[in-house]
Amino acid sequence: MDNSILPVFSTAHWILLFLGLYMVLIIALGLYYSRRVHEADDLTVAGRQLNFIFMVPSIVATWICAGAMMGAAGYAFLFGMQGVIFDPWAPALCMVLIGIFFAYRMRKAKYTTITDFFNHRYGNLSGFLYTMIQILSAMAWLGGQLVALGIIVYLTTGFDLQVAVIIATLVIIVVTGLGGLWALSRIDTIAFALILIGLIILLPSVVGEVGGLGELWRTGENWAELPTWSMRMESGEEGYLWYTGLLGILLYISAWAALSLGDVPSQVLMQRALAAKTEKTAVAGFLVSGVLYLSVGMIPVLIGIAVYTTGMLEGIPVTEAENVLPWAAYTFLPPWAGVLFIVTLAAAIISTSGNSALIIATLIGHNIYCYIKPDASQTDVLKVVRFSLPVVTLLAMAIALYFETVYKLIVLSGGIQLATVAGSYIIGYFWTRANTAGAISSFFTGLAAWMIVYQQVLPETMQANMDVVVEGEVYMDWARDDAIFISLIPAAAISFLTLIVISLVTQKKYPPLPMRTRNGQDMSKMPKFFWSKGS
Repeated sequence: MDNSILPVFSTAHWILLFLGLYMVLIIALGLYYSRRVHEADDLTVAGRQLNFIFMVPSIVATWICAGAMMGAAGYAFLFGMQGVIFDPWAPALCMVLIGIFFAYRMRKAKYTTITDFFNHRYGNLSGFLYTMIQILSAMAWLGGQLVALGIIVYLTTGFDLQVAVIIATLVIIVVTGLGGLWALSRIDTIAFALILIGLIILLPSVVGEVGGLGELWRTGENWAELPTWSMRMESGEEGYLWYTGLLGILLYISAWAALSLGDVPSQVLMQRALAAKTEKTAVAGFLVSGVLYLSVGMIPVLIGIAVYTTGMLEGIPVTEAENVLPWAAYTFLPPWAGVLFIVTLAAAIISTSGNSALIIATLIGHNIYCYIKPDASQTDVLKVVRFSLPVVTLLAMAIALYFETVYKLIVLSGGIQLATVAGSYIIGYFWTRANTAGAISSFFTGLAAWMIVYQQVLPETMQANMDVVVEGEVYMDWARDDAIFISLIPAAAISFLTLIVISLVTQKKYPPLPMRTRNGQDMSKMPKFFWSKGS
């Protein structure tokens, strides 16, 4: 792997030592909280006893991962504010939307996974399709985290990338299998505290190099020479990320929608609402988390823009932009602070990875296994969840050792949901006439439309990404990514429209099913929102 912009830290041995101590600490937490795990819900939703103090940092730390830190700094370095609408802006919007519209009723239903919603609302086939998409999404997310962790450890210490990923994977398996969400929520809180401290230390050091925040606002620049602080689609040839016309509009909408609407039905996030101690805790936790996520997530963005503005990395290949954040820690921080910051990055990634692994295992144990054995006890489900954890985590590790990019792999996970299941969840949550035929048709038409539109758009994005890295060659990483996200919006529109149309024309043949609680109680007359009368 190219190591040109980031020399190995002189404190590499200290970084490895504190990473080792951190892993020992979280294993100890897993052992401690294993005493509270007696059945499946104890492991997967912390016995529904997650309070506000642990819920907020757990939501933020789960999401403010490698993508939000390394990726956002790199994309701000390359494209300014246009580059980071994907993250942190869209995920912050997603958290607020969940808090306002979805958290209250989902917690009241006492589901274990969102698949339970699909099973009750549309039937088991729809629930199975949702589960498959969630597993694929979470696998991409988990693989992206392990990629980032291996890169960080390798670049900063010279430690073997593959060995680092393997060790981290084993630690994640042990901690998650022992303590589940009880332990992970505490680990998330520690990780969030480290993230906050590390970023607060690094920000003034980097911004000071350009003369402070005021000077950065006046003179901030980016690699693509776009308006640095603009979040709109610009007129003229700049457009959105240099895409104009219909392609620019679609990519701009996708930047906002992929990780906002696309992640509203995300099990990774919703698991916190389902684990909350009360409905009000779920709502307040997500509303506060959205504001906090954006506030913290903007720090790497400012650092990325400031690093480019200093001119110290002018001319580096775009393929190394994701290394800007650890490079800044190496360059601008004293040795002790540099050690802290790298351990912070690793802690954030390990936190997110554990949560992603738990999500996949929960879906396999609580949903897929229960399709096969409907009368399975909570003890049986717990055994299946624990058995699934090492299998899925090791598979994600294989993905991590194969891919060499982080940010778009993570962002892609939200896009998968937007084209296939978001319509069934969002519309079906509010519109009582949505039915099984509409939901299943919506899934397949959205998926097919995404594939078809992608093939049509790819030649255009290939042309747009000519000469980016090598003169006369297409930078296929960006060409493929751009085509994927541009095609998401027409695919999502077709998916949403299909749900409505097919539901309307098949009402008699497939009468709509009401949303029900976990125990089968009809929720039609229950309050939908935390502000509703009688809630």
